[in-house]
Amino acid sequence: MIPPVDHATAMQRTRRRLIGFVVVVTLLVVAVTVKLVDVQATQRSFWVDRGERARDAERVIPAGRGEILDRNGHVLAISVSRPNVVADPSQITDPAERTKVAAALAPLLGSDQATLLAKLGRGDTHYQLLAPAVADSVERKVRALISEGSLPGIAFEPTYVREYPAGDIAPALVGRTYNFGQQDPSGRQGRYGLERSLDDRLRGVDGRISYEQDRAGGKIADTPQRVTPAKPGDDVYLTIDASLQYATQQALIEQVEATGAAEAMAVITKPSTGEILAISSVARVGDEVAPTVDDRAATTVFEPGSVNKMITVAGALEDGVVAPDTLLEVPDNLTLYDHTFTDHDPHPTRTWSTTDILVTSSNIGTIKIARQLGKERVDHYLRSFGLGHRTGNQIPGEVNGLMLDPDEWSGTSIGAIPIGQGISVTALQMLAAYNVVANDGVWVEPRILGAVDPGSGKVVEPTGEARRVVSPATAAAMREMLAKVVSEGTGSKAQVPGYTAYGKTGTARIPQDHPTDPHDAYRNAAGGYDYQSTFLGGIEGADLSAIVTVRQAKTSIYGGEVAAPVFAKLALTALRTLGIAPPALAGDVDTHVPALSSTAREVDAEGPSSGPSTAQG
Repeated sequence: MIPPVDHATAMQRTRRRLIGFVVVVTLLVVAVTVKLVDVQATQRSFWVDRGERARDAERVIPAGRGEILDRNGHVLAISVSRPNVVADPSQITDPAERTKVAAALAPLLGSDQATLLAKLGRGDTHYQLLAPAVADSVERKVRALISEGSLPGIAFEPTYVREYPAGDIAPALVGRTYNFGQQDPSGRQGRYGLERSLDDRLRGVDGRISYEQDRAGGKIADTPQRVTPAKPGDDVYLTIDASLQYATQQALIEQVEATGAAEAMAVITKPSTGEILAISSVARVGDEVAPTVDDRAATTVFEPGSVNKMITVAGALEDGVVAPDTLLEVPDNLTLYDHTFTDHDPHPTRTWSTTDILVTSSNIGTIKIARQLGKERVDHYLRSFGLGHRTGNQIPGEVNGLMLDPDEWSGTSIGAIPIGQGISVTALQMLAAYNVVANDGVWVEPRILGAVDPGSGKVVEPTGEARRVVSPATAAAMREMLAKVVSEGTGSKAQVPGYTAYGKTGTARIPQDHPTDPHDAYRNAAGGYDYQSTFLGGIEGADLSAIVTVRQAKTSIYGGEVAAPVFAKLALTALRTLGIAPPALAGDVDTHVPALSSTAREVDAEGPSSGPSTAQG
């Protein structure tokens, strides 16, 4: 029997259910409304950006890296177009066709067929890189197959590779970029040398192709495409002359091979402008001698030895402490505190002029002049001539050199430092110091960057710092005294036929990184000494200067023997390269310095006086 229906109870239950349903629906509507408001108002920009990012796509148009050229426009580094071979796998859906394409490309690209097949089988993408920066011959063959219709879905995209048509000319200076597979896969980022230090100028700005894409990454048909062209990097013109740079490298290599040396460096400049015409360093690695990967003429230091005497004497002349004809009593040894300094050759006490002292490279005479000048003024002139701080050029890795503050000098420093011991310099610093003499007393900042072309024409770089150090009269006197070093003194092998060369020899002991003798930081493990042999100077009236320094030569330790001949060779090459004719004979010229004394000539006849003593003369 069916129980009677309680209509009142049923109505209440139905009402409660309807109310519950309405509440749930209302809550859902409210929740949806809140979410819509949140999405449409609060988070509107987020979702719009997300949608645009999903739809918008772009491809990079690589910018060509700027060229590096020498002063005459000869290319040292250039970016060459070498296209990538790429594929759109979505256009090669048939497995047999993919196999055919992979088989055709494998021998041309030097790739494994299975690897190519795997890339072509990626149906979830429109882009696969098959081979980067292919050669012209490969490009021609692939293009021919594309034209025949044999390579569906295969195309090229533009890119660049860095090439160095000058080969090994100035490799340390020019530098290199990263190659494929290293930090910058495009090979367009500077790694070292000027490629790195001038990277911001050389790199350029990549362009963009913007378009709308579908879910698979393909371009949506009939949608607009925006192109922002690439801006190539600036072309950079250096001050060096490529032919002179090559001649410098070869001369150094030949001298290292001939003398059995460990390494050698050279710098050639135009003193008036500070332009570096050539800068090179070579070193022996095993049985080979080759250019180094860094410009050691700017990045490594050595004790200058006797070439530093020029600064000491020039400072004394400028301060009026001595004149070129001032006479001093010069013994062959001098004890300062616990150290005895000696000249290279034993000799009785001589009455020598300042000129005699410089030309014979007397340690004792130079020390006596320095003591009259005083340590504060010696330090002043060393720093004024540019020692102790970087020269300011763009060569990466240039170092300051080492200079003691006068407060840190010991009792023997007034003997050691004026003759080039106890300080360290770069070859470039030392040549810039000698350029003061060439420039009538003005120090000019060396520079390697000559001009920049941003695409609208060459813009010459401004010259660097220039400051007066000594008077024109002091500079002229120094040139005359240094000319006697070449014509009558230790630098005779630096003579250049038809021209007047001036300069200074130097031979300095090399401090050991790990001295074996606690009382002698220069003695090597074999109980002997290693030497740095140097000549630097210029050509009168030719606006040309050079330094040559040879490390650990085995045939001779003297700068006059192993460095001066290379100076003469490079100076003559540079004079011919620059088209500087020998000066016409103009008759008698007023001189500011006395002739060498007979006793000074005797010392010179006995042998090079710029050689080492206990004080590294």
